[in-house]
Amino acid sequence: MNINSIDLNLFLVFQAIYATRSVTLAGDRLGMTQSAVSNALKRMRERFNDALFVRSADGMVPTPVAERLVAPIEEGIACLMQAVDQGRTFEPETTNRIFRIAVNDIGQLVMMPELLSVARGIAPGVRFETVDVSVADARQRMLHGQIDIALGSWEPMGPAFYQQRLFDETFVVLMSKASRLGSRERIELGDYLAAEHIAYRPHGTTDTQLQQTLDRAGALDQRRVVLTAAHSLGLSAIVAASGLLLTVPARLAKAMVASRGDLHAVDAPFEVAPFEIRQQWHERFHRDSGNRWLRELVFGLFHERSRRTPEAQGAEGAGSEPLRTDPA
Repeated sequence: MNINSIDLNLFLVFQAIYATRSVTLAGDRLGMTQSAVSNALKRMRERFNDALFVRSADGMVPTPVAERLVAPIEEGIACLMQAVDQGRTFEPETTNRIFRIAVNDIGQLVMMPELLSVARGIAPGVRFETVDVSVADARQRMLHGQIDIALGSWEPMGPAFYQQRLFDETFVVLMSKASRLGSRERIELGDYLAAEHIAYRPHGTTDTQLQQTLDRAGALDQRRVVLTAAHSLGLSAIVAASGLLLTVPARLAKAMVASRGDLHAVDAPFEVAPFEIRQQWHERFHRDSGNRWLRELVFGLFHERSRRTPEAQGAEGAGSEPLRTDPA
């Protein structure tokens, strides 16, 4: 197949359909009508002699041929985008760029409101899209330019990635002020174990941190769990209306308390080792001016000096400079 005979815009349509699993949503992302996207898909099917995407109850499902094509197409688009940006300064005042951030629902609730507010004040046309993916998926998408940065308590992603500490997080216990324990400023481990709980089990490493913390405290299998929840949506209302305890990251609890006056948070009744919240990005986009603007904005908004011992701070370095996962 002669590359000169192919409209390269078709690859953008391919990528959008693959990412959204929808002709309509692909059109919204590209600023095209549904009929224009359908026509582009028809042309691609003719070029590759394959259906590429098959309509199903789950949306437009890629065929095996499409699955083989997606990686080189996305890498090619990422290279072209990087080439276009070379030598061009990112201009926040006039940009309409979409930044895609890998973050779980904790980060979306805690970090995105402030980031969006400040970013839109500087760059009125900037847009954001959050995605909740596995570490492996985040690595691949950042490699291909589909995700700009990852925010959270992610483990280091590998030697091709930079990482930068933002702040240390811990866990607290959230409860209703009207509950039996709601008027206390601290609770004992015995009261904690005697109470009924919500087990918040989000996707990602935050849940792993909590499970390890509870295990070290001997509380993992001792809690009386009434509700196990995968998402934070609605949890504050459930806590407020019940006597259930919810153990969550401190900043998530702070956001929940700020939104309602009938909630109260106290320190966990067991030792909690602080864990780092970082931003990470792929080396291919380290010098990309737009990516750099986003990273600097995130760092400026959320970086806090470590409250750990001087020895621990020394082990992590200055804490303000981005480090390669592989220091060598």
